[in-house]
Amino acid sequence: MIFQFKSQLTPKERQPYTTIYLIRHCNPDYSLEGLVGSENMPLSVAGLKQRKSLTKKLLTLEIDRVYSSELKRSKETAALFAKQLGKRIIVDARFNEIDWLEWHRVKFFHIAEKNRHKHLKGYQKMDKQLDEIQITARLALTDIFKKNRGKTVAVFSHGNLIKAVLTGILDADIIGFLSLEVFQSSISKLVIDKDGVVKINFINSVDHLKEAPQEDLFVTLKD
Repeated sequence: MIFQFKSQLTPKERQPYTTIYLIRHCNPDYSLEGLVGSENMPLSVAGLKQRKSLTKKLLTLEIDRVYSSELKRSKETAALFAKQLGKRIIVDARFNEIDWLEWHRVKFFHIAEKNRHKHLKGYQKMDKQLDEIQITARLALTDIFKKNRGKTVAVFSHGNLIKAVLTGILDADIIGFLSLEVFQSSISKLVIDKDGVVKINFINSVDHLKEAPQEDLFVTLKD
């Protein structure tokens, strides 16, 4: 038997597409945090090496506009790329890091939705806080989309902010947020059609780095 597929099953192209690359900053010099504060930490020697590899990769992506958070490590990560591309950096406080103090170990086998409040102290409160963070991140991303329709945009930001964007798109709760790691120097790609429908193309790409990024997966977690 030969099956005939109806034409309406063929997806319609909804161009122009807008591409947004979410880029986490390169490795900062944590030894200076006590002296200059978290917001003013410069990139480390390792971070500068990462930036060189990251810049080389980004220059192949035909990016039209460059955004960065206000924090020094983010602006420094963007600086070399923007200079070589001949673009100015648009500094936007909405992409600053999110201070999230409640880190917890979450056991996969204990996270059934109906029992989450039993296994994660303060689940409801934390999930409500995350909802508010995700809404703020989504509004910032919506604004970037509206101002850059059909363009390709690089947003240099931070781990928690990028996690808030991605988990917001996926409609994930605090369990999803705590279970996702975004590596330093990584690139995540969003593609948005003309109607504002978002697809996550990939997350956490670090294949441009000569050395694997340091994995701090469980450093900040509480028992």
